[in-house]
Amino acid sequence: MIVVVLVALAAAFLLLLATKVGIIEWMQTHGDKYISKMADCYFCLSFWTGTLIFIPVMLWYDAPLMIFGGMFSAPLTRYLLAL
Repeated sequence: MIVVVLVALAAAFLLLLATKVGIIEWMQTHGDKYISKMADCYFCLSFWTGTLIFIPVMLWYDAPLMIFGGMFSAPLTRYLLAL
């Protein structure tokens, strides 16, 4: 449970940083149709960012079921981005 909250906080930080730097806007304008649509959706970005963060955590703890952590952290990350 604590790992899900920490990953959600890290994902929210990374997405806020990507917005501030302009990475998300660049993805919207230069990405293909699928990437552009995904960059418009903070829930999608929250899911994929959480999943990418959870992959090293999953490998570190040797717990394959932790791959679902991205799914569990996405709503919390989305909520943090809406504040």
